[in-house]
Amino acid sequence: MSRSPISNHQSPIANPQSPISHFALAWGLLTVLPFPFKVDTSGVVPGRAAGWFPLVGLLMGGVLAAVGWALYAVLPAGLAAALTLAVWVALTGMLHLDGFMDSCDGLLPPRDPARRLEIMKDSRVGAFGVVGGVLLLLVKFNALAALPPAVRLPVLVLAPALARGAMVWAMFRYPTARPGGMGQMFRQGMGRREVVLALLTTFLPLFLLLPWPVALVVAAVCWLLIVLVARLAIARIHGLTGDVYGAVGETVEAGVLVAVVAAASWPWLAG
Repeated sequence: MSRSPISNHQSPIANPQSPISHFALAWGLLTVLPFPFKVDTSGVVPGRAAGWFPLVGLLMGGVLAAVGWALYAVLPAGLAAALTLAVWVALTGMLHLDGFMDSCDGLLPPRDPARRLEIMKDSRVGAFGVVGGVLLLLVKFNALAALPPAVRLPVLVLAPALARGAMVWAMFRYPTARPGGMGQMFRQGMGRREVVLALLTTFLPLFLLLPWPVALVVAAVCWLLIVLVARLAIARIHGLTGDVYGAVGETVEAGVLVAVVAAASWPWLAG
């Protein structure tokens, strides 16, 4: 996750301490879509933007739902799933996917912690990263193709928001591994207010858009995946990095899709 979160855009309609500046910074970091107007984010403390991550995810999910609605209406499910996934990856500029692949390269093979951090900082992708990325995309593709039509659009809206809420919780809950890295930068200025905002924006839509038994399963899966990825990173590099945050987001997105497909096959949950 090497994209710079700081923009030099200036505008008299916002200042670095305003919520719109915090939201604009989150938008610029998490998506490749242009912000509707220029906003001064040059003085924003990065951690203040984290509270808006799930809202950015919800808006991205709205774009995905619109794309998915159009594609699934005119194409076979497999082809519609592939094209929806392509749009999904493109919306982030593959930033989080890159972090996931770097994390696979750094965390999975046997190395000492210092060497693992060097590998994760390297822009080149190794065999573990390639295999991990391919498997992740295969899981997402097949889950998208298997999503029941009744929950397809809500899940497309929710999955990006849940992933970004998971990233915020990981930033807040777990230590960072690299001093001066993006992970530490986004912990600066992040307090309980940002975490509460992020969690509310994550979980209120979840329980509004999905049946509550399915929503509970999805929430439990998200929590479990955050813990597993974070514990692996702490065991291997003694903390989390920007790449690991990307890995958390990608893993949670895949987990949400798989959890909903599985829950939909259980009548006692789906009903």
